[in-house]
Amino acid sequence: MGATNCPETPRQKMIGMMYLVLTAMLALNVSKDIIEAFSLVDDTMTSSMTNTIAMNESDYAWLQAQKAIQGPEKVKDAETKANTLKQKTDALIDEIEAMKKELIIYVDGQYEDKEGKPKTVETIESKDDRSKPTQFLLGQGNAKKMKDAILKYKSDILALVDDASAREAMSNAIGLDVEKTFKGKEGEKTLTWEEHMFDDVIMAATVTLINNTEGEIRNAESKMLEYIKASISANDFKFDNVSGKAIPNSRMVFAGDKYTADIIVAAYDTKSTPEVYYKMGVDTLTVDQLGSATRLDGENGLVQLEIGAGGLGEQRYAGLIKIKAPDGSDQYYSFSDRYMVVKPSATISADKMNVLYAGIANPISVSAPVAPDQLSVSFPGCNATRAEAGKFNVSVPTSLIGKTVDATVSANMGGKTQAMGTTKFRVKRVPDPRSTIGANIKGGKRSKTELTANPFIRAAMGDDFAYDLKWTINSYQVIFNSKGYEDSPLTCTGAQFSEAVKSKIQKSTSGTTIIFTNIKASCEAGQRTLDEIVVRIK
Repeated sequence: MGATNCPETPRQKMIGMMYLVLTAMLALNVSKDIIEAFSLVDDTMTSSMTNTIAMNESDYAWLQAQKAIQGPEKVKDAETKANTLKQKTDALIDEIEAMKKELIIYVDGQYEDKEGKPKTVETIESKDDRSKPTQFLLGQGNAKKMKDAILKYKSDILALVDDASAREAMSNAIGLDVEKTFKGKEGEKTLTWEEHMFDDVIMAATVTLINNTEGEIRNAESKMLEYIKASISANDFKFDNVSGKAIPNSRMVFAGDKYTADIIVAAYDTKSTPEVYYKMGVDTLTVDQLGSATRLDGENGLVQLEIGAGGLGEQRYAGLIKIKAPDGSDQYYSFSDRYMVVKPSATISADKMNVLYAGIANPISVSAPVAPDQLSVSFPGCNATRAEAGKFNVSVPTSLIGKTVDATVSANMGGKTQAMGTTKFRVKRVPDPRSTIGANIKGGKRSKTELTANPFIRAAMGDDFAYDLKWTINSYQVIFNSKGYEDSPLTCTGAQFSEAVKSKIQKSTSGTTIIFTNIKASCEAGQRTLDEIVVRIK
C-alpha cells in the first residue's frame, strides 16, 4: 500500500539517521572502519528500497484488480496514469543504474566481483577513492545528466496530476528537489545539487548516495500511486479489499491521561453500525477469541477508542471490525497498534554548574521523552532564548542574586501543551577572578628578570569555576616601596606594564616591595576591583 497506510517505522527512521550521520562525515579523513560502515548503510537502504518496490507493485496490482471489481471504464484513466508512471520510473532507474555501472568500471576496472555478481559498496575495492568518482560525475558531466533526467521525470509525473493546487502539493510531497542550490563553506559560492552530493566524495559514499537517490525516486512513485488510487471514487469501492485502521491522536501518552484513537473502515456504508472488538497485549485477534475481547459500539463508520493509561512503557493491542457484507454475511477486518505510556517528566541541567549566574548567558539543556524541538522552557524574570533543539541560553538579571528561579518545561503534544516538570535553580553572583602577574605570579619574592619577562596583569576565573569567562584588564596602579620610602603610584591603562613601571623595576634594589593595586577588570558580568598583588625583589 502507499505511504499513507504505511507510516515510517522505527527501523526506517534508524536507517535515515545512520545515513545522515555517515554522510555528514564525508568531509573528514574517515577511518577504514567508517568507510566499511557505508556497506551496512547501503545494504540497509537497499533492503528498504526493495520493500518500497514490493509495496508499489502491490498498488499496481490493486489498480488492476479494480477493473474486475468496478469495471474497465471506471478505472481507465487511473490505469493509464499508473502505466505511464511505471514506465517513466523504471526508465529513470535503468538510466541511473547504467550510469552507476559505468562509474564502478571507471573506478574499479570491472563491474563484477570475484563471484561474477555486480559489485556492491562492500565488494568495491577502491572504497576511499575520491578523485575518480568526482572526475566521472562532475568532470565528465554525468551528475548533471542524472540531475536533468530527474527534473524531467518529476515534470512528467506531475503532469499526471490534473488539479493545479493538487499538483503543487504533490510537488512538495514527492521531493526530488535537485534544482535547488546549497550553501557552501563560508566565503565560497553556493553549490549545485551535483556539487553538494558528489564533489570530493569517497567512492563508498558516492555509490550509497546514488542508491539513496534511487530510493527517493521509488518513494516519489509511491506518492503518485497514492494520488492515482485516491482518484477512484470511494463510493464505488467493493468490500473485498476493505481494511481496518486505528488512527491514534498520539502514540505518546502520559500517566493519568488517556490514549485516544479513531477506528475507521475505508469506504464503509455510514448507514450501518460497525462493531469493534479489541484486546490489550496482543498483536492479532481472531474471531474465535472475541469472547475474551472488549466490544465497542459506534456509528457512521467511526468508533472512538479510549484506553486508560495506567501501566508505563510500551502498550499494544489488536482487534477486529465486524460489518455486514452485501450478501448479509459477517465480514471481519483486523487492526493493531502500539503506543508508549510515560510519566510527565523532564530533565533540566545547567551545562556548566547546577546554578544560574547573574549577568551572563547560562547554557541550559532540556530533555524529555518527546522530540527536542517540541520542548519549551519558562524562567520567570529571566530571558531564555533557544540555541538549538533542546538547548537554551538563560540570562538572569542581577536583581535575582541570592534568590531562586523555578524553571518549567512544557511540550507541544499534537497542539496540546503538556507540562513536563519544574526544577528550582539558585541564582548567584559571578565570583571575582584571580589576578596574577603574567600567567601565574601571585606574589612573593621574585627576580627582576621574572617580572620583566611577564610584563602584564592577567585576570582569570579559578579552576573550580566551569564557565569560560574572558576578563579584560582596564587599569591598575603600581606602588614601589624601598627602604621604608613609598613612591607615588604609577597608573597603567590596559594589561601591559607602562614603560615607567618597567624602568622602575629595572632600577629597583633587592628588598624593594612592589604593590599592584586598584586593579580594574571587566567582562559581560560587569566590572570588578580585584585583590592587590605584592611582590618583593630578590
